[in-house]
Amino acid sequence: MCTVTAGVLCAVTLLAPQVTERAYGVAQGAVETIQTTVVGSVPVVHLGAVGGLAQMDACTGKFTEMRAYEIPGVPPVWAAHNICGGDIVLPWALGQLVDIEHDGVTRRYRVVDIRYTGKHYTPIASLVGLGGQLALQSCFYGENRMKFVGLDPVQ
Repeated sequence: MCTVTAGVLCAVTLLAPQVTERAYGVAQGAVETIQTTVVGSVPVVHLGAVGGLAQMDACTGKFTEMRAYEIPGVPPVWAAHNICGGDIVLPWALGQLVDIEHDGVTRRYRVVDIRYTGKHYTPIASLVGLGGQLALQSCFYGENRMKFVGLDPVQ
């Protein structure tokens, strides 16, 4: 039975990698939601370097402030690959509380806006009007979608 199950899992992984990636993402989101709900913890996000894709590709576990998103009407966008800790934002809904650590200071924020875009060839201007003083971004597993989460500090 174990051998058959392992064989099926290997076949699905090889023949349908997007399905496998999406299933992994769903499982990761469920774990995060359970931890937040049952334990009552607030997710913690760490902000790191400023730059672009090269800094984000370093996969430090910290979100990178993306210079490419700096246009009027868009809050500062901090991004991380889903496989590098960015997936923490994927299950969040409006009202979610999160602690953000930056330069040794931790501050509590609340999700005030959410925007979904395509992963490729989506104009940055589609983010104009995204609410919040800052935004976090990551991509969904196995999908051509990104999630932008607008955050405001909690007073």
